[in-house]
Amino acid sequence: MVLYHGCSDQSLFPINQQGIVVDGGPHNISHAAGALRPDFGPGFYTTTWLHQAKNWANLRVFKTRGRHPGAKAVVLTMRLARNRFANLQSLIFPSDRDNFYSFVAYCRDGGDPHAHLAYRSGPYDVVAGPVTVARQTLVIGQADQVSFHTADGTDAISGVKVLEVGNPTFDVSQ
Repeated sequence: MVLYHGCSDQSLFPINQQGIVVDGGPHNISHAAGALRPDFGPGFYTTTWLHQAKNWANLRVFKTRGRHPGAKAVVLTMRLARNRFANLQSLIFPSDRDNFYSFVAYCRDGGDPHAHLAYRSGPYDVVAGPVTVARQTLVIGQADQVSFHTADGTDAISGVKVLEVGNPTFDVSQ
């Protein structure tokens, strides 16, 4: 499975002199470095849609412009082997039905980490599903999110590389 992550060059680790992540080697992705109250709770968020990752990267640059005026939008590409994915404790929402909005509301309200109690306590390794419009019960078409909430989840990610760097942002009007 190919995944994309949009961010600014200011949030990449490890960083070389040009401010871009060094390809190859361990990726050092932390499941605990993201926002506190996103759709599926704190975690590392990716998507299967390149255009969505570019939009996310642009948003990160706009949000950090005051602190980092020279920030650039970056899209990372990575792989998640299907057999590694199968071994993770996962929660998948194929659509916005079946308790999707109640789960999102719970996570956005800062509820305790979600868990599949039949297997273990603590958060799911991976949660995947649609992307919502904030504070509404609407989803964005041609968009999805695959979020990683544990070290086991992020350890399953491999082949992290810089796919594109914006100048300073991406043109997403196409």
